[in-house]
Amino acid sequence: MQRLDFQKYKYGKELLIDCFYLPEIEAKIISSGEMHATSFYEVFLFLKGQGAVTLDGTEYHFKGPAVILLPPSQPRKWNLKITPDSMILIFEGEFMELFLKDNLFLNRLYYFGSYGNAPVLPVSRSEADRLKLLFDRAKQEINHWADDSQHLLRAYLYELLILLNRMYATHYQLSGNLYRNTDILHFKKLLREHIQEKQTVNEYAALLQMNRNRLNQLCQDTFGKTALTLIHSELVQSCKNELLTTAKTVAEIGYDYNFSATSNFVRFFKKVTGQSPAAYRNQFIPQLPS
Repeated sequence: MQRLDFQKYKYGKELLIDCFYLPEIEAKIISSGEMHATSFYEVFLFLKGQGAVTLDGTEYHFKGPAVILLPPSQPRKWNLKITPDSMILIFEGEFMELFLKDNLFLNRLYYFGSYGNAPVLPVSRSEADRLKLLFDRAKQEINHWADDSQHLLRAYLYELLILLNRMYATHYQLSGNLYRNTDILHFKKLLREHIQEKQTVNEYAALLQMNRNRLNQLCQDTFGKTALTLIHSELVQSCKNELLTTAKTVAEIGYDYNFSATSNFVRFFKKVTGQSPAAYRNQFIPQLPS
């Protein structure tokens, strides 16, 4: 599976953000429908047309005007015809996090926080026009570079991400406050860092220095899910990435994630996803070993 890295020196000096119309690039990896992943965040704006993006075996359909929001590393493939007005804004996480001195900022955004929410955000025509203005301003600033352009680009991106978070929360009726609930953000961060070796509620409660009941209550209040459900979701997601981005066998992945036997890993994976690890992999990369 192909992995796309950010071209930091595309414009000569290092720049960790870019914005362009999709027809300006060949976009072969998108139009080909091949499974791929990126090292950067992507925000697509489709004013017209329709299509679908597949993540984790789920196909999400959309019709313009709509925004598609994709975090790094998550394998995806597209089924769409690129229209002339299709735009994309891409950026590296550190472009915002270092500026804000908040390494949890992107995790506070529902659509980038890996909370199992859909990547598709339908928007109204007036909302699309407002978003398009920010895309255009970012593109213009990149193409007409000045010494203070980095600061203005961060301001445009910050406004864009906050607006999208508001629209997303309204559309999907999400009520958990990810700005107040810093503990839950630390929990999600710890999950990504330790899921390979820590897979119980007690282990994460200990890392957060709270009891398991408090952690469960936080998860229920914010996401309507138990802490164990979120742990299992992160575990499955991490295993899915291994299945699609490495040539490891199912047995090797199960061993790496501390399952006592391959059969236990297969049983767990099938219980959560409805299919075996081998079946999941063969959907996308049938030539790899199982």
